[in-house]
Amino acid sequence: MGWEYIHATKYTSKGAVDKKAEIDEHYNWQDEKKKVQVIKSCMVGATYYGAIQVTYFDTGKREVCASVVLTHTDSQSYYNLGMKFMTECSGPYAVNCPASILKLLTPTEDEYAIEWRKQCYAAIERKKSPRALKNLPIGAVIRYTNRNGEVIELLKHRPGYQFKRPFWYCAASGRYMPANRIPDDYEIVSA
Repeated sequence: MGWEYIHATKYTSKGAVDKKAEIDEHYNWQDEKKKVQVIKSCMVGATYYGAIQVTYFDTGKREVCASVVLTHTDSQSYYNLGMKFMTECSGPYAVNCPASILKLLTPTEDEYAIEWRKQCYAAIERKKSPRALKNLPIGAVIRYTNRNGEVIELLKHRPGYQFKRPFWYCAASGRYMPANRIPDDYEIVSA
């Protein structure tokens, strides 16, 4: 599936596109055969995760599966919200689904969905680790080698400047590094 672009109609009180509300509305519908509704959903960064319940009227059968939607906004365009819809059965690479949503899903035999759920639970466990970037204290130093062989050393800096949360700073280049760009194979120099 490709990307779908729409003109958003739901906005936050600060004027930003309310991506969660737009996608929730997309998933709440019914016809003469079935009813589809969002049980629980959330945004993790720009990615939507939802537990979507489908109830079939003829059998009364109820299934709850995960939906993953990548989003993109462009305030300069009339079609200001881009969405890429996926289900857990398509084996999406986005695996930061919260446990509260994973627990609502009904059992499945789809091997892609089973593997995706395993990856999500593994990601949750990695975040609990004391080695996880977010769990390292302010002042911690990490080191890793990037793809071109350059050794990068980063310091976890206290919130300041335009940052509301601690951030990773490279003194050699004078730049900050977003945590999602730091590879998993970093070495902790000091904590």
